[in-house]
Amino acid sequence: MKKLLGVVSGILASVVMVGSPALAQEEYPVDTVTVIVPYAAGGAADLVGRIVAEELSKRFAANFIVENVGGGGGTIGAERAARAAPDGATLLLAGNAIITTSPHLSEVGFDPLNDLVAIANVSEAPRMLAATKEIAELSNFESFVAYAKDHPGELNYGSVGVGSTGHIAIADLLASAGIEATHIPYSGASEVVQAVLSGDVHFMLEASTIGQVRQGTMTPLALPGAERMAEFPDVPGLAELGYPDVRGTGRQMLMAPAGTPPDLLARVELALNAAIQDPEVQDKFARIDITPKFMTMLETNEALQQEYHHYDGLLAEMGLK
Repeated sequence: MKKLLGVVSGILASVVMVGSPALAQEEYPVDTVTVIVPYAAGGAADLVGRIVAEELSKRFAANFIVENVGGGGGTIGAERAARAAPDGATLLLAGNAIITTSPHLSEVGFDPLNDLVAIANVSEAPRMLAATKEIAELSNFESFVAYAKDHPGELNYGSVGVGSTGHIAIADLLASAGIEATHIPYSGASEVVQAVLSGDVHFMLEASTIGQVRQGTMTPLALPGAERMAEFPDVPGLAELGYPDVRGTGRQMLMAPAGTPPDLLARVELALNAAIQDPEVQDKFARIDITPKFMTMLETNEALQQEYHHYDGLLAEMGLK
């Protein structure tokens, strides 16, 4: 931890030295940069990675190219990035779970807090806790809790797999609320959605529920975190409902191998900040239901460390480590 904070502190000093927003076609030490997206093409993370690569290509005299390296829940691609030369030629578009959750669930080939450094957070994918329409009593969060307590063990919930963000967040919520429910893992979000729509599964927490709520096919219950969504002002955050520690928002950040020159990381950080403030870029994110969310290098690395240790304890309590 001290090693990582030392790296970030050095980078922050470089930001002060840079002193001005990144300009288009700024110099870059290599001609071609591989942005590893550790998931298959076509998903939300892939689309975010392509937006980031396109914007950095506009701002630097280098060609940023996305390479999809799927497998291992994102850890295979992350390991490749962690082992790459720290010369700016390899970057990683990582979801926070790769760094803060996955290393607690299975062996990974890299040190999540010391082999990679976050340059900046670029976006977040909100998830929503939503319920099937097949049980009328699950009309809001309060009635959901009341029904679950009146029918202990009768409800079940779906996720995209054991140890997934949706699984962990719901398990944490159930434990905090004193609710019993059965977990049913599926291989993909679309399968869970269909199970909830049919009533075979009673609730889930994923990004894919938002579209279903928008169409009126699922009942919204709550959002992880403290903030409400402008599109759904009546759906409360779990923090305001008394569950501030339940986490479920997926964040995407650009990372680099530890040892990458601090001044280069600082310039990329500034370029990302400029890009995310661009209304055209914000519109690109909106079209894929992703929220642009810039966090500085220091903020992102501190958040990763805090989440890492939070999940270390939580997953041990759940018996998943």
